[in-house]
Amino acid sequence: MSKTLDVTRQTCGRYVVETCLRPDGAVFLRTPDIFPVNARNWHGPYENMNAAITDFLDRTAIPKITRKKLSSLRDHGYAGDVGGKEMILHLDRWTGATTLSDFELVEESVQT
Repeated sequence: MSKTLDVTRQTCGRYVVETCLRPDGAVFLRTPDIFPVNARNWHGPYENMNAAITDFLDRTAIPKITRKKLSSLRDHGYAGDVGGKEMILHLDRWTGATTLSDFELVEESVQT
């Protein structure tokens, strides 16, 4: 007899995520409503729930860039005005897709 694993749905940052805890303690995480659809696959296994959520938040955080980096992105056509808001072209670390993204300007010494 196979047992169905419980899937928990919650809001995490800007996204809805689903997590699944296996009997051995491993955690898997997915984003059921995100695009592109291939990004909806399960990610993991993670050691615990905290590790899964931390990794997800890190990968989906708004990029932090310096003024120098922004200038370079503008020079190469990877930053510009979109509907009155400046955005950058960014490789999303969760989905693997290149996307337009908001960004946060940081001082040169603060960038991570």
